[in-house]
Amino acid sequence: MRGCVLVAALQRRVAVKSRGQVVALVMIGLVALLGISAIAVDVGDLWTTRHLMQTAADAGAVAAVDAITIGQTSLTELTTAADAATAQNGFTNGSSTAANSNLVTVSVVNPPTSGPYAYNTNAVQVTVSQNQPTYFMRVLGWSQVPVSTEAVALTVSGGSCVYALDPWASGTIDLSGGGNLNSTCGVYDNSKSSSALVVGGTSILQAPLVGVVGGTNINGGGSTPPTSGISAFGDPLAWVPEPTGYGTCSSYSTENVDTTVTLYPGLYCGGLKINGQANIRFSAGTYVMDGGGLTIVAGAVVAGSNVTFYLTGANVANSNPGSYAGVNIAGGTTVNLSAPCDSDNGGIMGMLFFQDRSITSGVSSQINGGSNSSFTGAIYFPTTPLTYNGSSGADQYTYLVSDTLTVNGTANIGNNYGCLKGGSLIKNASLVE
Repeated sequence: MRGCVLVAALQRRVAVKSRGQVVALVMIGLVALLGISAIAVDVGDLWTTRHLMQTAADAGAVAAVDAITIGQTSLTELTTAADAATAQNGFTNGSSTAANSNLVTVSVVNPPTSGPYAYNTNAVQVTVSQNQPTYFMRVLGWSQVPVSTEAVALTVSGGSCVYALDPWASGTIDLSGGGNLNSTCGVYDNSKSSSALVVGGTSILQAPLVGVVGGTNINGGGSTPPTSGISAFGDPLAWVPEPTGYGTCSSYSTENVDTTVTLYPGLYCGGLKINGQANIRFSAGTYVMDGGGLTIVAGAVVAGSNVTFYLTGANVANSNPGSYAGVNIAGGTTVNLSAPCDSDNGGIMGMLFFQDRSITSGVSSQINGGSNSSFTGAIYFPTTPLTYNGSSGADQYTYLVSDTLTVNGTANIGNNYGCLKGGSLIKNASLVE
């Protein structure tokens, strides 16, 4: 009997001890579970912050490279662009954020010093960093954790080469008069007008892409469907420096040429008129038309390689030889002109016709070219109207950048930038890391 009592007592003691162990194990498990949950909350918060920070770094890198594409190359200019973009995305260099009193650091490096784009001057590396406070991980000794993200962007050749810049005009690109524009690269129209792009009658616009800020008025079929409502854009060649040091004119008189002759770079005070019986070869270099512009009359034969024509003059709309005039090339001419592939011969790389950007007189240019004519390079009239009916040279390229663009004949635009050092003059920013 006594033995039975002892066994029962022992069983009760074992049972009590087992219950105590279970409670202890449960408590330990709960503490561990709470600890893991707490760490998960902190880690999740850190990952969310890192994602937002990466977005800011990406935006900063792209903004800095966008600055390069318009000719801003100093580290100060690139840093200013990157800082503005990261700030718009919630991370301002040298400041705290709404949920964190620690200061943000934004660093900009051009060129990167490591990685696949090291020492590439067209690449920018942006790093955004900030110490992030913890909440539950403090009990493990971590009151804050450093978080850093990095992005690299690079300039790449742009996919478009036809730009009409006027933000308000109706028919900023106008093919209503039976014109055909066939482009191997994209076409952009910056006008906010409801009829920014007009393609009428039998006209056809063909391009890999057509982007329009405003609306379109397209009749008939065969044209590339445009994308309306794109973001407004600026002058894609604004970064190209204008020529300087070409002297001044004391008097103006348009030079008329009627014979077979070779012309040379320099300052033409009052411009140049090439008459129908002339056969002209332009030597390589920059030709400054200070007033009077460049006129080529039907029947003329004109050729020149590695040439740039810079058009300036008094900013008034009249016929005085000292007043600004554009380029006027009649139909029935044979004109083959190409811009320099580099700046070694005195011209401006990639620039064929280059309008003084300060001109606001509204004086237009008209360039016609038949099957025996070609124009290779940038045809650049950023503040004046352009009518263009010409073609790129064989396996060459043409940029059309103008205030407004009218095509009432046939224009064929190529995009073979092989001869240009660094590829296309028009660059886009691409995020590469």
